[in-house]
Amino acid sequence: MTILLLVAFADTITHTLIHEIVGTSLFALFIFHNIINIKWYKNGFKGTYNFKRTLTIATNLLLLIAMSSTIISGFMQSRFVLAFLHLEGSMLLRQVHTTSAYWALIFMAIHTGFHWKMIANKLHLYGSAWKIVALLFVAFGVWASFDREMFSKLFLGNSFDFWSPERPAILFFAEYLAIMSVYVFAASSLTASLSKRS
Repeated sequence: MTILLLVAFADTITHTLIHEIVGTSLFALFIFHNIINIKWYKNGFKGTYNFKRTLTIATNLLLLIAMSSTIISGFMQSRFVLAFLHLEGSMLLRQVHTTSAYWALIFMAIHTGFHWKMIANKLHLYGSAWKIVALLFVAFGVWASFDREMFSKLFLGNSFDFWSPERPAILFFAEYLAIMSVYVFAASSLTASLSKRS
């Protein structure tokens, strides 16, 4: 889902058709992911709450809202996948779509950060060398946040994301992946800190 989301962001590099196909695939995976984790919805609001659990639930709900908003607004302005519906779309829908997508990127990164220990163990991402690489990538992500004007995209409704053809496409994906790493690192560090206190 993370890979598909990053590819979907590259609308200016790929093509609107690719963007819609990838977005539709992301929608299918999003539905599948929620189905296989249906127990979370059944048990998510039971039992006692501490700060960590409250934060996790809030993040998951915000991610659900952001993804749903992105998907619905995307379908409402489809020019290829749902072309038979003759949906007109609008600039407002585009702003909702892009702003929601950027928030989905952030919340997906935070969601990943909360589960990073499990992911790191499965992928054997540990050791001093890995930590140095991760910190350098996070530093790159901070720079990339300014380069991609993330504040404007998240809070000012900037729906235009220009990418110069002179810049390598791989850098586009590296920048957004690095931006995600900032929030993964922050969420995983917070989780580790809260686990030590409990």
